[in-house]
Amino acid sequence: MADTVHEFDAGDLGCAEGLPAEFKKQLEAIPAGDVLEIVARDPSARDDLPALARMLGHEVLSNEWNEEAAVVIRVRRKEGA
Repeated sequence: MADTVHEFDAGDLGCAEGLPAEFKKQLEAIPAGDVLEIVARDPSARDDLPALARMLGHEVLSNEWNEEAAVVIRVRRKEGA
């Protein structure tokens, strides 16, 4: 069974401008078991968002740079998190 992936392009929204709160809101909007793929241009998101996801009880699947110098993070939403 393939994962259902929901995409969230954060654009230029940075961690200091509310990206963590928007990330949390996006995760809460998808069903448990689905994957949220976040594309962020703020370099600090590479460390901050995976840490937040783990703190909230979700599973970080990947965290890497893409060819446009943006970080791409994939998180599976866990049940009850």
